[in-house]
Amino acid sequence: MKKLLFLIAIVGLFSCNSGNEKRTGSTEQTAEIVEATINIGGLHCANCVASVEKGINDLEGIKNVVVTLDDSTAVIEYDTSKLELAEIEQAVEKRGYTVKN
Repeated sequence: MKKLLFLIAIVGLFSCNSGNEKRTGSTEQTAEIVEATINIGGLHCANCVASVEKGINDLEGIKNVVVTLDDSTAVIEYDTSKLELAEIEQAVEKRGYTVKN
């Protein structure tokens, strides 16, 4: 009888403890925020600037965007674990502007 009670106590102890573990996936990437500057052709007015900013800001992983009409540049802070620079350039081109290297 004592052995049975001991066995039940051990099983109960392990069954109560098994649900408390938190598991994290090993596929999670850490964020690496970088800053890039791209030259943009075709910017003529404030509406052009707003269009480019919206196109870039719509991408996942963008932290900050500043588009300047005077020098036709965009300074972008983005998370490289979610986005590549080529994807940002494509978003600008989809809006009808060119990316100059």
